[in-house]
Amino acid sequence: MSLCTKINTSVRMSVAKRKLDSRKINIQQGNPLEQWGLTKIRSDIKNNRVMSNYFGSEEPDRESIKEYKLFKFRELLAYVLDNSPYYQDLYANAGIAISDIRSYEDIEKLPLTEQVDLANKPYHFLCVPRKDIIREFTSSGTTNMLKRMAYTQDELLEIVDSVISGLKMAGMDSKDDVLQIMYPTITATWDPGLVLSKACALGGFNSVIEDSLDAEQQIKTMRESGTTFIIGTSSFLYDLSRQARGLIEPGELGIKRMICSSEPLTEEMREEIESVWGCKTLRQWGMTELGLANAIECDHQNGFHLNNPDFLVEIIDPETGKVLPEGEKGELVVTTLRRKCMPLIRYRTRDITSIIDEPCQCGSCVDQRISDIERWTGN
Repeated sequence: MSLCTKINTSVRMSVAKRKLDSRKINIQQGNPLEQWGLTKIRSDIKNNRVMSNYFGSEEPDRESIKEYKLFKFRELLAYVLDNSPYYQDLYANAGIAISDIRSYEDIEKLPLTEQVDLANKPYHFLCVPRKDIIREFTSSGTTNMLKRMAYTQDELLEIVDSVISGLKMAGMDSKDDVLQIMYPTITATWDPGLVLSKACALGGFNSVIEDSLDAEQQIKTMRESGTTFIIGTSSFLYDLSRQARGLIEPGELGIKRMICSSEPLTEEMREEIESVWGCKTLRQWGMTELGLANAIECDHQNGFHLNNPDFLVEIIDPETGKVLPEGEKGELVVTTLRRKCMPLIRYRTRDITSIIDEPCQCGSCVDQRISDIERWTGN
């Protein structure tokens, strides 16, 4: 790398770091992911004259955050009607106007966004010029439908920001902490290892990528790197743990947390992983089309904490599409409130869960959680 390239990279890193709210979060002052979300919400309100006049300077609570999300939903609706060919056609055919959406109950009037539409016509969702796209990711997830999503530079920084906040919520807050990243079985046009290592670099954390399938090599890297946190797919970390049993004693390596992502984690798998490494195992949930990293458990392991300012979530009956009462289990439907490149409104995830809309033992009081996630096996 030339000196000029090194300087330009250093300048870009410095600018990016200044934009990250997650770097200002103090892990000792409450749930970091909730702190990050409240910072984003306060900033949105402060920088929008209408919202600023409506909400004033009072600290956001559960009710005001619900109003904030409804405001952002209506704002997003106006945006896609101006910029998204897909939603222009969808809502024109349904006879929908912005004035029709005045309350949460009215949101149900809007047609759902189907995964097959995103897979078949991804660029119909595009709301910005192609020159503004920095990266495109393609993933089939668990549906075997290839879906392409585009992101702007600011949106990628938002993803990094939320990832850092999630890592802090998992307990990663020391310059001595090292995240060992294990995704040897992931095949996609985006590399989760590179995304996570970049997030660590911007967040001031250390990381190491180890893609070996061999437990002895993984343990060797842990010893050499001083690994304290591990993240990988649920199935790989489970298989690794079974291989590692007998090679190490629980707690011997000083691993503080295991983070399982990309796949479901059963309680039996969690018990096996925790017994081998001698630490808690947290689950992470996300979808490429929603921004990769969308929710993570805290130490109390009682539901996934959502990136609160990013999403308006609903639970529907997957057969009828009707919104279900609070607390009932059904299909998770998500609206990406802050996306500008390829926003999604009422997007069907095909994941079955329920919303937990109450304070958590970890101290978070205003964010939402979702319960254990299952795949919908219907049509």
